[in-house]
Amino acid sequence: MSKPAASLSKQHPEATTPGILTVLGSVVGLAFGPSVIAVLTISAYIQPIEKEFGWTRVQVSLAFTIVAYMIVLMSPLQGFFVDRFGPRRVVLTSIPLFGLSLAALYFTPKNLLAYYVLWALVPVLGLGLWPLGYLQAVTRWFDRRLGLALGCANAGIGVGSTIVPLITASLIPTYGWRGALLGLSALVVVVSWPVVAICLREPDPAEVAKQRDARKAFGVPFAELRRESSFWILNASFFMLGLTATSLVSQQVPLLTEAGWTPEAARYLVTTIFGFALLIARVTVGFFMDHVFAPRVMQMVAIGGAIACILYALYPNAAVLSAILLGFLLGAEFDVLAFLIKRYYGNVAYGRAYGVIFGVFYLGSGLGITGLAWIREVSGSYRTGLFAAAGVLVTSAVLLILLPKYRFHAGTEAK
Repeated sequence: MSKPAASLSKQHPEATTPGILTVLGSVVGLAFGPSVIAVLTISAYIQPIEKEFGWTRVQVSLAFTIVAYMIVLMSPLQGFFVDRFGPRRVVLTSIPLFGLSLAALYFTPKNLLAYYVLWALVPVLGLGLWPLGYLQAVTRWFDRRLGLALGCANAGIGVGSTIVPLITASLIPTYGWRGALLGLSALVVVVSWPVVAICLREPDPAEVAKQRDARKAFGVPFAELRRESSFWILNASFFMLGLTATSLVSQQVPLLTEAGWTPEAARYLVTTIFGFALLIARVTVGFFMDHVFAPRVMQMVAIGGAIACILYALYPNAAVLSAILLGFLLGAEFDVLAFLIKRYYGNVAYGRAYGVIFGVFYLGSGLGITGLAWIREVSGSYRTGLFAAAGVLVTSAVLLILLPKYRFHAGTEAK
């Protein structure tokens, strides 16, 4: 266990070495975390699992819907633990447990119930590794450059979405989907845990307590959030984003192979390009949030996501462009959410507010993942589902127009 990091500098809170190290640790932790391995890169496993067990695509995809619903249940709990015990302790406890859950999937029998239970354990044992744990650590070190810092930290999901598909694409042909998950389990424990343990920092406990006492009035108490119109707008908008974005990512490889792409080309070219776009989006969106009203940024990428849906439906050969647009959509969502929660509600109930909206996002994701596969099975193609997804994304973008100006600006406290 590392020594407590130095306390925050009131004059230069953006330039501390512990803050920079925390961002670096977050990049590595998120790159090999459940957001990448159990959500954004799962499309590579769908067809191999179908082939081995003879299950339908809806049956196989239902496991990932279960993952999404377990995230819904775990997110408020993660917010409570992070607020109560601090992000470092929660994250470091969760990393080896998450690695164990991936290793357990190696032993999946030809039994649907067992298959679903094993996948359900992944978000439970990886409780502390969803973005909140890392992002709350980052928010303790940054204010005026909060958007850029969050974007850089969340870039870890882009890094992982670029690297992990390359790893799985090289492992699956030789060792199968089981061996790929076992290999990822080893990387989580051997690479992620030591780096995060060294880099992820928290301010000195005495300083944290002093700041907490000094800013009791800085923010909206969790019990009062239901009176905030912005809170309901964010929940509705992120539900729609979850309904579309994650379902599209989960079906990218099967969608493209049915359109004539080879599985290898779909995995290497499109998924990797998607990951690279997600990486670029994390940093660029973070930068723009510090200078442009964040809901406007989210509106632009949501419209881009709608265009990606239409391109996938009508022009699958333009999949590279579609993957880039989709990468920007996924690259913006949680950066924007983390930023807006602090700007609208302050720090008092940051973890719980984030956990609730994050859970609502995955409530939509669970419906979307199975729903898109079901529409494809009923209609014979993904086209109808893709057009519906485009409409939902446009609706989400329109809804964001209703968000008010920030309550808390950089460098200010509650009035």
